[in-house]
Amino acid sequence: MCNLFAVAIIVSFRFPASVQAKAITLSYNTNALNVTLPLSVAQELGIFPSEGLDVTAVYVRSGPTAIASLVSGSSDYTIVGSTTIVQAIARGIPAVVIGNYLRQVNWVLMGGARIANLNALKGQIVGVTSAGGMTEFLTVEALSRRGLKRDRDYRVLYSGNSPARMAALETNIIQAAAFSPAERVILEPKGFHVLMEMVQVVPEFPLSILATSRRKLETNPAEVETFLRAFQRAMEVIRTDQERAIAAAFKKSARRNPVAERKTVESLAEDYSILISKENIQALIVAAGVEPEARKLGGADKFFAAEPQTRAAGRASTK
Repeated sequence: MCNLFAVAIIVSFRFPASVQAKAITLSYNTNALNVTLPLSVAQELGIFPSEGLDVTAVYVRSGPTAIASLVSGSSDYTIVGSTTIVQAIARGIPAVVIGNYLRQVNWVLMGGARIANLNALKGQIVGVTSAGGMTEFLTVEALSRRGLKRDRDYRVLYSGNSPARMAALETNIIQAAAFSPAERVILEPKGFHVLMEMVQVVPEFPLSILATSRRKLETNPAEVETFLRAFQRAMEVIRTDQERAIAAAFKKSARRNPVAERKTVESLAEDYSILISKENIQALIVAAGVEPEARKLGGADKFFAAEPQTRAAGRASTK
């Protein structure tokens, strides 16, 4: 476990810290813009240092790896798929949800040039990232709610991350896949079709959430609140000052497309929140199929911490 991050990629999301800043490590398992946007804003605008935090953000290759990093102590916090962390807690992993992140599934299911509607998916291949991941769970669940059953109406192919799935779609290896708003902006002008706005089909599910270890929450609740407050402030910038958010998010981009950048950030502006409810957690427990395990643990209340997020949200609004 100590070599866990040997396969991780340490991304240059680092801001010079003051002497007093607390060094913490944050893991995350996708470079999709909808996940990295608040992180970029918090780093580039100095929000973390202003809260006394020196944050190193580490990209890891899967949700289970991110959760394992919490358990091992290799990371202090993680941004991870919502069903992934709920399933882990249900299995007895000593982790806890401390806040929401992407409060809804803002993905779209995109079809290839010859797939213009869901009926045309019958007999085709749908790409997802990896076995047991959020893209697999949400894609299969959303299609099921629209009457299409896996292995009866379509097949699933594990196709890798967003760039890999885009390449597979463009070369017709797969005929559909779920993508974030950033990829939608790229694919639609190329003639690919939006088959489904997933938020309309699975509205109750947060997409990504913030988690930490039980040990961290119990030993340093003040740091947890500070960490959440920093993200809440970054999310407020995205909502209220999109030009600053765009400048932060795309500062290091080699290929600038101002029109696409603005359109993407505008589409994401209302999707972020650190507040997660018991009802959200219960919906995830049901969807993840871990209701018996959740009852043994004491129900949805045992999966998340309500107080730090509520305090952080209130104090961020006064900054």
